[in-house]
Amino acid sequence: MHSQAKMDAAVLVANVSVMVGRGDDHKALLRNISLAIPQGSFLSIIGASGAGKSVLIRTLAGIQPASTRGVLLSGHPVETLREQLPLAVGYLPKFGAFHEDLTVAEILDFAMALRLPGSVPRAIRDQWCEHVIDLARIRPFLQQKYRTLSGGQQRRMAMAEELIGDPAFLFLDEMTTGLDPYSENEMMVWLRELAHGLNKTIVLVTHTTRNLRLCDSIVFLHEGRLCFHGTYDEFLQRHETESVEGIFAAYKKASLMGEFVGFDEDRSAELPPPPPPQALNTAPPPGSLSQLLTLIRREVTLFFRDRAQLSLHVSLLITFPVLVVIFAVNGLPKIHDMTMPNLLHQQSSLDVIKSGVEALHDMKESFSTALLVSGLTMFQVILLTLMGANNGAREIAKERDVLEKELRGGLSPWAYVATKSLLVLCLSLAQSLCMAWFVKSVCRFPGSFANQFEILFLTTLAMSMICLAISSVSKSPERASLLANFLVGLQLPLSGVVLALPNLASFLCRPFIAAYWGWSGYLKTFASNRDYDLVRQSTDTHIADFNVCLIVLSFHVVVGGVIAWIFVMRMQKTQTSVQN
Repeated sequence: MHSQAKMDAAVLVANVSVMVGRGDDHKALLRNISLAIPQGSFLSIIGASGAGKSVLIRTLAGIQPASTRGVLLSGHPVETLREQLPLAVGYLPKFGAFHEDLTVAEILDFAMALRLPGSVPRAIRDQWCEHVIDLARIRPFLQQKYRTLSGGQQRRMAMAEELIGDPAFLFLDEMTTGLDPYSENEMMVWLRELAHGLNKTIVLVTHTTRNLRLCDSIVFLHEGRLCFHGTYDEFLQRHETESVEGIFAAYKKASLMGEFVGFDEDRSAELPPPPPPQALNTAPPPGSLSQLLTLIRREVTLFFRDRAQLSLHVSLLITFPVLVVIFAVNGLPKIHDMTMPNLLHQQSSLDVIKSGVEALHDMKESFSTALLVSGLTMFQVILLTLMGANNGAREIAKERDVLEKELRGGLSPWAYVATKSLLVLCLSLAQSLCMAWFVKSVCRFPGSFANQFEILFLTTLAMSMICLAISSVSKSPERASLLANFLVGLQLPLSGVVLALPNLASFLCRPFIAAYWGWSGYLKTFASNRDYDLVRQSTDTHIADFNVCLIVLSFHVVVGGVIAWIFVMRMQKTQTSVQN
């Protein structure tokens, strides 16, 4: 190394194993790994596919749960750094995760605001951003959207984001894979310069062996075992060959022939003594409120930049209220004149018979109109739940990779879920307001417009938040959308409005069916009108009290938000802690 200080073990791994499964089905992904990596060095992990390279680097970064806690970074347990000082440890997976509609400059700006403490003055932050840009050599494509970058440019962008926090350790999983020979060589030279010039400890998993001489040392894994740790020249001398590929082939052949003998013994005694915890040039990320404001700013930018999703929201906002009115067109005159027939005024016997027939006809028409009102109410509620599902179902699942990366960097789960909740709240507000105003203006339903808007808004928001919770649980946006659509599909039959449910089924299902509470609450706004009894008598389904509907739907909103927060918190724990 370049100085005695760099001989200190920045990364110390003492007898670490990683096991998966239980009982007879358990499997060792890593077995008794012990190694020491000097500070300010550049190390590559090599080995055949399935050797455990990615498992090892995830373990070093504190992401992969290990069977034993034996990883120290500058004397600190890696799990402690991950939880308390996440910016001290940089980790890049095989594939970068970014919002593809943002430019490189925008990504850096948002990353700076989410990662750097608020105590850093704006001038210093801008100065540091310029330094990172030059360090990562990304200035030529700052104004390009991420989706337009080449593979090499995307990797430099990912490195620039990790360098924002000035981490002492960089763990890179297959960062050079897929690059052309020139770009791969350029990347390896750059990583060596970062390690030596900035005194950073860089560990790289790689499948390419052309530029291993640029590394200070290499680690060779086979079947989860550490078979070699030393310089490239020592690696070739040890195996008496000039070809790394030949070494790979020899180990693979030995495994196939059953002749491979693993190194399973505890070799931690050969390591230098653990150093005392050293001070690191890092700080905790900004607080939740600061991150919330940044996330809101980014969410607004992304919302208006996604033209396809924006067009969908606008089209639903316009067409769904019109659709309700189209189904009401033939019955509008009857709705406007809807009233209970009066049979009690004095008439002659003949007139009584005649008026009785007319009254029966009027009553039939009135009940038919009441059924139309009830049906139209449920129709607009179902359409709003469909819009609510579209609001929330994909929001978290579509950017899960980005979220996991940012959680590793210290993102507040509360700030993230609050941002998504504000988004679906604004969408629900616009959708329910448009529906309530348009239907009220054209159909002229009786009752308070404010109350009708209130119940429709809460119905839409309740479905949006429940689907946001579904999104937090789902591994992909497609699965989240499928589950959300399934939930919307259950709203009508399980509400009991169209098809009568058995009493037990009704008791068990209705608390979870937002459409029922939206329908009941909307019809209850007619209660001060004399025609409410006609609507109530037209259905066998119980119409719940308006305030009860508000309370139940508000409970749906809260439950959806809490579930989303819990699962994002769980996601954070899997990204930032090592479990026994």
